[in-house]
Amino acid sequence: MPTEVTGQLHESGRVVLDSSGYGEIYFSVYNAWQRWEVDSVVVKTSQATDQTPYPKAEVYAGFIADVFSQGATWTGNQDTFSGRVDVDDGTDMIIVFSGGIAGTTATAIVYGKRYTRIS
Repeated sequence: MPTEVTGQLHESGRVVLDSSGYGEIYFSVYNAWQRWEVDSVVVKTSQATDQTPYPKAEVYAGFIADVFSQGATWTGNQDTFSGRVDVDDGTDMIIVFSGGIAGTTATAIVYGKRYTRIS
């Protein structure tokens, strides 16, 4: 059985929403020896809290398709997605913002555990 070293996972990414208020942020493990157990994803945008429309932020594991959806938040301008998402070599986690305000910056911060196989 392989031996793993465990550490805290804290990764972030951002995207500027396009003219339709859409943007994608991809998260991937750093190498084939690593896997992540994501516990939560904090999402926010640069828009004011009272400025609408609020974007939807949806979490996908693998590909952007309904069958790979892990859940969503309907207030993607400031919210937290909770739920475990497993990410390993070959499985990206994608955060998709849609229906937001064009030109705003969307940010996603990922928290959980990082496992690195050492033998």
